[in-house]
Amino acid sequence: MVGSAQSNPLPADTNRVIIAKLVIAGNKTTKESIIRRELLFNSGDTTSVENFNRFVEKSKENLLNTSLFNYVYVNTFHESPTHISVYILLEERWYLWPYAIFEHADRNFSAFLNEKDWSRINYGLMLVKNNFRGKRETIKAKFRLGYKEQYQIYYDNPYLSKNQKHGITTDIAYFRQKQVQYITLNDKPQQYSNFSDYMLTHQNYNFTYYYRNKHYTVHKLSTNYTKASVADTIVSLNPIFFGNNKNQLRYFSLAYIMDHDKRDYKYYPLTGYNLTFILSRKGLNLFNTDQINIWDLQTSAYTYFNIYKRWYTGTGGKLKLSTRKKQPYFIESALGYEEFLRSFEFNLIDGQHYIINRAFLKYEVIPTRVKVIESWGWSKFNKIHYALYTNVFFDHGYVYNILPDPSNKLPNQYLYSFGLGVDLVTYYDQVFRFEYSVNPNGPDGFFIHLGKAF
Repeated sequence: MVGSAQSNPLPADTNRVIIAKLVIAGNKTTKESIIRRELLFNSGDTTSVENFNRFVEKSKENLLNTSLFNYVYVNTFHESPTHISVYILLEERWYLWPYAIFEHADRNFSAFLNEKDWSRINYGLMLVKNNFRGKRETIKAKFRLGYKEQYQIYYDNPYLSKNQKHGITTDIAYFRQKQVQYITLNDKPQQYSNFSDYMLTHQNYNFTYYYRNKHYTVHKLSTNYTKASVADTIVSLNPIFFGNNKNQLRYFSLAYIMDHDKRDYKYYPLTGYNLTFILSRKGLNLFNTDQINIWDLQTSAYTYFNIYKRWYTGTGGKLKLSTRKKQPYFIESALGYEEFLRSFEFNLIDGQHYIINRAFLKYEVIPTRVKVIESWGWSKFNKIHYALYTNVFFDHGYVYNILPDPSNKLPNQYLYSFGLGVDLVTYYDQVFRFEYSVNPNGPDGFFIHLGKAF
């Protein structure tokens, strides 16, 4: 497992054991209660050896998936034939990140490399404090200029209550742009620029409450208020940008999210599964301000297996359904944004409903290795882990659009792609993917991505 360390599992010939002592070390910043929240065992527990060994592995996965630690070591020692002591040694990450922002504003890195449009660059400053007060809180402040200006304050506290089952997130953001994607033609986004004035401003206020009773299921209730305005020029170019020739849009939204996650490592899973369900309503008719009325249902399921030694496979998909037949362009999105089929990275496929399925077969070329680079000095960064995988993949799906522009050929037809890839996985949850993929609509191409495929 990425960032994990080999434990010394108890021999199976021992029948049952009692955990007499549990010692946690290395957590200079993180509160011990935050660590214990992720464990499936505690001092005083009596369990079978088989269950204990399984609990240890799952607990290590839980701790690594918090993104608080680079490495987790678990060792056990017999105090007597039936009593054991458990020692957990943690190596914490660096938690304060002042970022100088210099990034592309395209939907993905491959789209930016293809377009090479340097006017679509963002730059600025961002300060992120992870594990604030040692309680896994996150505070973020962003000041970003360029293609899409953004000013943001963000706070997340997953353990608001004493029993560590209730959490909240608040997010306030203000955006404005002088260049706007105003329509999709020929299955690609079209831009309008006026660098003497702002074409689009957008305010977003979000509050989310979530409940996590045990370890693997989270329920969220999210409320949001959006207020946006656009220049008359954009409305003349696309009358349904906000819908019905409007140049302003305001609405409240409410969403329920359920996430059940038993993946071994959520940033690059090799085993386990993940289920999500989202039901949302945009437009609550509060205070006579809402100008839309849209229900969305989204659900996804992905599963991953170790089929033989260093061979892995995975498959799954996502379904989205909406009630409104034609939505404002500002809101409507299907594939090409957060979700896309590989080999269609350069395309936008707009629609109200879509379904996709993905699958891979993967071989572990270089199992996870750890290397200490003494010359780097800083212990938070000089101990790196890395692994290399090669894979073949197949993606397919369908987007339904009730009224597509005649120039857009990809909605309302079966789409598929396949290809080969190489993935580099390293510390601080970084994944670099290099892929060559093909589809019958063309063109074939080489693509670079950051983060897991699914």
